[in-house]
Amino acid sequence: MGNKQETKKQHFVPRTYLRNFSFQKNNDFYLNAIPIDNCEETNIFESNIKDMCAENNLYTLIGDTEEDRQLLERLYSDSFESKYKSVYDVLTNDSIIEITREQRTDIIETVITMFYRTKKWINLVNDFTNQGLEKAYDLNIQFGNSSFTFEGKRISIDGKTINDLKREFKVNSRVSQVIKQLQFALKLVEIRRSDNINVFKIIDDGEFITSDNPVIIQNINGKRTIPFDVDNVFYLPISKKYLLSIFPRELPIEYNKIIRLNLSGAQGLKHINTFNLLQIHNSDKFVIASQASLKMHIPQINSLKIKDRE
Repeated sequence: MGNKQETKKQHFVPRTYLRNFSFQKNNDFYLNAIPIDNCEETNIFESNIKDMCAENNLYTLIGDTEEDRQLLERLYSDSFESKYKSVYDVLTNDSIIEITREQRTDIIETVITMFYRTKKWINLVNDFTNQGLEKAYDLNIQFGNSSFTFEGKRISIDGKTINDLKREFKVNSRVSQVIKQLQFALKLVEIRRSDNINVFKIIDDGEFITSDNPVIIQNINGKRTIPFDVDNVFYLPISKKYLLSIFPRELPIEYNKIIRLNLSGAQGLKHINTFNLLQIHNSDKFVIASQASLKMHIPQINSLKIKDRE
């Protein structure tokens, strides 16, 4: 156990997913991407998938042994990422219509766990936590208290600024937050296990783009999107030609079929553009696609991001 090499650079979007948007070079896999906050043609860059959507020690736990520290990283790798190739092969094989319950569970589990492990979700959780800390800090400073209880922990504020408190809490709660993410994901998988699987395929020209936050959720009834709402639809582009969607169960629970939809002509192009605009809006820092597609989407990226800032 002790001589295993620990994984320091850990991916919040799995390499096995990114590979299907990559190209080969020097016997390795590379991606083309563009930063959404500095979106100009000259800023399109090339990156090895090993370096994309990754952060050092993102899932490393506190522990005395390599096995303890790498428990979460290995759980993601062995339990979820190891299934991705078989999930991908099923979804992109047009002749497969009937699937087993186990295959359907694997598909749903793959998408939901991907959603809850991205940096954008982690940052949203941190922002929500910081808002709670600010309110608690201000209230206790007003009453002259030197400490308060927050999320079950006693926190000292004696001689600390709110920024000191945020930094301290982020470090101390990082591991528990990552574990909570996984717990949320597994809970939602149980709820959504019977959902319907749709696969869209581009027949003509055009391609699906992806990003550093590839799983899109939308409320099926057009209401405000809340992450744990059972009425959410999940969308995930799984290659340049295929997109997966998971809909709340409308058909009988024993309905184990993939609904396959081909996109072609003007109507197909309209759907492709809609999905790609959703992906741009959903992205955190980068959009990933072929060079030609990135160049074509620069106006839309700039337009959407300007609206987001307003």
